[in-house]
Amino acid sequence: MAAGAVPVASALPERLREATRELHTATERSGAMAALLAGRLPRAGYCAMLRNLQALYAALEAALAAHAVEPALVILAAGPLQRAPALVEDLAVLHGPGWAEALPLAAAMRAYVARLQALQAAPAAEAAPSLVAHAYVRYLGDLHGGQVLQRLVARLYALPAGDSAPGTRFYDFGDTPQVLLLRQQLRRALGSLPFDAAQQDATVEEALWAFTQHRVLFEELAAA
Repeated sequence: MAAGAVPVASALPERLREATRELHTATERSGAMAALLAGRLPRAGYCAMLRNLQALYAALEAALAAHAVEPALVILAAGPLQRAPALVEDLAVLHGPGWAEALPLAAAMRAYVARLQALQAAPAAEAAPSLVAHAYVRYLGDLHGGQVLQRLVARLYALPAGDSAPGTRFYDFGDTPQVLLLRQQLRRALGSLPFDAAQQDATVEEALWAFTQHRVLFEELAAA
Protein backbone atom coordinates (compact mmCIF):
# COMPACT_ATOMS: atom_id res chain seq x y z
CA MET A 1 0.00 0.00 0.00
CA ALA A 2 1.34 3.44 -0.92
CA ALA A 3 2.22 5.89 1.84
CA GLY A 4 -0.85 7.76 2.98
CA ALA A 5 -3.26 5.38 1.26
CA VAL A 6 -6.48 4.62 3.11
CA PRO A 7 -7.28 0.93 3.72
CA VAL A 8 -10.31 -0.13 1.73
CA ALA A 9 -12.28 -1.18 4.79
CA SER A 10 -11.95 2.21 6.51
CA ALA A 11 -14.03 3.84 3.78
CA LEU A 12 -17.11 1.68 4.39
CA PRO A 13 -19.00 3.83 6.94
CA GLU A 14 -18.63 6.93 4.78
CA ARG A 15 -19.56 5.03 1.63
CA LEU A 16 -22.71 3.72 3.27
CA ARG A 17 -23.68 7.14 4.58
CA GLU A 18 -23.16 8.91 1.26
CA ALA A 19 -24.72 6.21 -0.91
CA THR A 20 -27.88 5.95 1.18
CA ARG A 21 -28.32 9.60 2.19
CA GLU A 22 -31.07 10.54 -0.29
CA LEU A 23 -32.91 7.24 0.01
CA HIS A 24 -32.72 7.41 3.80
CA THR A 25 -34.35 10.84 3.78
CA ALA A 26 -37.03 9.75 1.31
CA THR A 27 -37.81 6.69 3.44
CA GLU A 28 -38.34 8.80 6.57
CA ARG A 29 -40.80 10.92 4.59
CA SER A 30 -42.84 7.95 3.39
CA GLY A 31 -46.16 6.56 4.49
CA ALA A 32 -46.57 5.46 8.08
CA MET A 33 -43.18 6.77 9.17
CA ALA A 34 -43.99 10.25 7.89
CA ALA A 35 -47.31 10.07 9.74
CA LEU A 36 -45.57 9.04 12.96
CA LEU A 37 -43.04 11.85 12.76
CA ALA A 38 -45.89 14.31 12.15
CA GLY A 39 -47.81 12.97 15.16
CA ARG A 40 -50.64 11.66 12.98
CA LEU A 41 -50.20 7.87 13.13
CA PRO A 42 -53.05 6.18 15.05
CA ARG A 43 -52.14 3.75 17.81
CA ALA A 44 -53.34 0.82 15.68
CA GLY A 45 -51.09 1.93 12.84
CA TYR A 46 -48.15 2.23 15.19
CA CYS A 47 -48.78 -1.28 16.50
CA ALA A 48 -48.81 -2.55 12.91
CA MET A 49 -45.46 -0.87 12.30
CA LEU A 50 -43.94 -2.37 15.45
CA ARG A 51 -45.26 -5.82 14.52
CA ASN A 52 -43.49 -5.62 11.18
CA LEU A 53 -40.28 -4.34 12.74
CA GLN A 54 -40.41 -7.13 15.33
CA ALA A 55 -40.44 -9.69 12.51
CA LEU A 56 -37.50 -7.94 10.86
CA TYR A 57 -35.41 -7.87 14.03
CA ALA A 58 -36.26 -11.45 14.94
CA ALA A 59 -35.00 -12.61 11.55
CA LEU A 60 -31.98 -10.29 11.51
CA GLU A 61 -30.85 -11.16 15.01
CA ALA A 62 -31.30 -14.88 14.41
CA ALA A 63 -29.10 -14.59 11.31
CA LEU A 64 -26.45 -12.55 13.14
CA ALA A 65 -26.41 -15.05 16.01
CA ALA A 66 -26.12 -17.98 13.61
CA HIS A 67 -23.09 -16.38 11.94
CA ALA A 68 -21.48 -14.84 15.04
CA VAL A 69 -18.40 -17.00 14.43
CA GLU A 70 -17.66 -14.75 11.44
CA PRO A 71 -15.34 -12.00 12.80
CA ALA A 72 -17.11 -9.30 10.81
CA LEU A 73 -20.39 -10.06 12.58
CA VAL A 74 -19.35 -10.49 16.20
CA ILE A 75 -19.95 -6.88 17.30
CA LEU A 76 -23.25 -6.74 15.42
CA ALA A 77 -24.60 -9.72 17.36
CA ALA A 78 -23.86 -8.04 20.69
CA GLY A 79 -26.64 -8.02 23.28
CA PRO A 80 -26.96 -4.22 23.78
CA LEU A 81 -27.98 -3.76 20.16
CA GLN A 82 -30.70 -6.41 20.05
CA ARG A 83 -34.20 -5.03 19.62
CA ALA A 84 -36.49 -8.03 19.11
CA PRO A 85 -37.15 -8.67 22.84
CA ALA A 86 -37.94 -4.99 23.47
CA LEU A 87 -40.39 -4.95 20.57
CA VAL A 88 -42.19 -7.96 22.01
CA GLU A 89 -42.54 -6.09 25.32
CA ASP A 90 -43.81 -2.93 23.60
CA LEU A 91 -46.39 -4.83 21.57
CA ALA A 92 -47.67 -6.53 24.72
CA VAL A 93 -48.19 -3.10 26.29
CA LEU A 94 -49.57 -1.26 23.26
CA HIS A 95 -51.71 -4.01 21.73
CA GLY A 96 -52.10 -6.67 24.40
CA PRO A 97 -52.20 -10.46 24.07
CA GLY A 98 -52.50 -12.00 20.62
CA TRP A 99 -50.64 -9.26 18.75
CA ALA A 100 -48.71 -11.74 16.60
CA GLU A 101 -51.93 -13.26 15.27
CA ALA A 102 -53.95 -10.04 15.08
CA LEU A 103 -51.34 -7.98 13.23
CA PRO A 104 -50.37 -9.56 9.88
CA LEU A 105 -47.10 -8.83 8.13
CA ALA A 106 -47.15 -6.55 5.10
CA ALA A 107 -46.01 -8.02 1.80
CA ALA A 108 -42.83 -5.94 1.90
CA MET A 109 -41.92 -7.36 5.30
CA ARG A 110 -42.63 -10.94 4.26
CA ALA A 111 -40.12 -10.43 1.44
CA TYR A 112 -37.66 -8.80 3.85
CA VAL A 113 -37.89 -11.68 6.33
CA ALA A 114 -37.42 -14.20 3.53
CA ARG A 115 -34.26 -12.40 2.46
CA LEU A 116 -32.87 -12.43 5.98
CA GLN A 117 -33.71 -16.10 6.41
CA ALA A 118 -31.88 -16.87 3.18
CA LEU A 119 -28.84 -15.03 4.55
CA GLN A 120 -29.05 -17.09 7.73
CA ALA A 121 -28.96 -20.25 5.65
CA ALA A 122 -26.02 -19.06 3.53
CA PRO A 123 -22.36 -19.59 4.48
CA ALA A 124 -21.24 -16.99 7.02
CA ALA A 125 -18.52 -15.42 4.87
CA GLU A 126 -20.94 -15.11 1.96
CA ALA A 127 -23.72 -13.60 4.08
CA ALA A 128 -21.52 -11.16 6.01
CA PRO A 129 -21.62 -8.13 3.65
CA SER A 130 -25.42 -8.24 3.40
CA LEU A 131 -25.95 -8.75 7.12
CA VAL A 132 -23.61 -5.85 7.84
CA ALA A 133 -25.76 -3.71 5.55
CA HIS A 134 -28.99 -4.63 7.35
CA ALA A 135 -27.40 -4.04 10.75
CA TYR A 136 -26.15 -0.63 9.56
CA VAL A 137 -29.58 0.39 8.28
CA ARG A 138 -31.39 -0.61 11.44
CA TYR A 139 -29.05 -0.21 14.41
CA LEU A 140 -27.35 3.05 13.48
CA GLY A 141 -30.71 4.55 12.63
CA ASP A 142 -32.11 3.43 15.98
CA LEU A 143 -29.13 4.81 17.85
CA HIS A 144 -29.38 8.19 16.12
CA GLY A 145 -33.13 8.73 16.29
CA GLY A 146 -34.27 6.52 19.13
CA GLN A 147 -34.28 9.04 21.95
CA VAL A 148 -36.29 11.55 19.93
CA LEU A 149 -38.78 8.89 18.85
CA GLN A 150 -39.09 7.60 22.40
CA ARG A 151 -40.31 11.02 23.57
CA LEU A 152 -42.59 11.41 20.54
CA VAL A 153 -44.20 7.98 20.96
CA ALA A 154 -44.68 8.46 24.71
CA ARG A 155 -46.44 11.78 24.13
CA LEU A 156 -48.52 10.61 21.15
CA TYR A 157 -49.85 7.45 22.79
CA ALA A 158 -50.00 8.72 26.40
CA LEU A 159 -47.26 6.40 27.66
CA PRO A 160 -44.90 6.89 30.61
CA ALA A 161 -41.85 8.97 29.71
CA GLY A 162 -38.23 8.08 30.38
CA ASP A 163 -35.81 5.27 29.75
CA SER A 164 -37.16 1.72 30.02
CA ALA A 165 -40.74 3.04 30.16
CA PRO A 166 -43.41 0.47 29.20
CA GLY A 167 -44.37 0.76 25.55
CA THR A 168 -41.16 2.52 24.43
CA ARG A 169 -38.53 -0.10 25.22
CA PHE A 170 -37.67 -0.38 21.51
CA TYR A 171 -35.91 2.96 21.68
CA ASP A 172 -34.09 2.36 24.96
CA PHE A 173 -30.35 1.81 24.53
CA GLY A 174 -29.52 3.36 27.91
CA ASP A 175 -28.65 6.90 28.88
CA THR A 176 -27.08 9.41 26.48
CA PRO A 177 -23.45 8.43 27.21
CA GLN A 178 -24.29 4.78 26.57
CA VAL A 179 -26.01 5.64 23.28
CA LEU A 180 -22.99 7.67 22.16
CA LEU A 181 -20.66 4.82 23.12
CA LEU A 182 -22.69 2.29 21.15
CA ARG A 183 -22.68 4.58 18.11
CA GLN A 184 -18.89 4.93 18.32
CA GLN A 185 -18.38 1.20 18.77
CA LEU A 186 -20.60 0.38 15.81
CA ARG A 187 -18.93 2.90 13.54
CA ARG A 188 -15.49 1.64 14.56
CA ALA A 189 -16.59 -1.90 13.89
CA LEU A 190 -17.80 -0.94 10.40
CA GLY A 191 -14.58 0.92 9.71
CA SER A 192 -12.43 -2.04 10.72
CA LEU A 193 -14.17 -4.70 8.65
CA PRO A 194 -11.70 -6.56 6.43
CA PHE A 195 -13.87 -6.16 3.35
CA ASP A 196 -12.33 -5.86 -0.09
CA ALA A 197 -13.80 -3.56 -2.75
CA ALA A 198 -16.26 -6.18 -4.01
CA GLN A 199 -17.54 -6.87 -0.52
CA GLN A 200 -17.94 -3.16 0.14
CA ASP A 201 -19.91 -2.83 -3.09
CA ALA A 202 -22.16 -5.70 -1.99
CA THR A 203 -22.71 -4.07 1.40
CA VAL A 204 -23.70 -0.75 -0.14
CA GLU A 205 -26.01 -2.45 -2.66
CA GLU A 206 -27.76 -4.37 0.10
CA ALA A 207 -28.17 -1.22 2.21
CA LEU A 208 -29.87 0.49 -0.73
CA TRP A 209 -32.20 -2.49 -1.09
CA ALA A 210 -32.99 -2.36 2.63
CA PHE A 211 -33.91 1.33 2.55
CA THR A 212 -36.04 0.79 -0.55
CA GLN A 213 -37.84 -2.07 1.15
CA HIS A 214 -38.48 0.06 4.23
CA ARG A 215 -39.98 2.75 2.03
CA VAL A 216 -42.32 0.22 0.40
CA LEU A 217 -43.22 -1.13 3.83
CA PHE A 218 -44.13 2.30 5.22
CA GLU A 219 -46.26 3.02 2.18
CA GLU A 220 -48.04 -0.33 2.50
CA LEU A 221 -48.72 0.28 6.18
CA ALA A 222 -50.16 3.72 5.44
CA ALA A 223 -52.50 2.24 2.84
CA ALA A 224 -53.74 -0.58 5.09
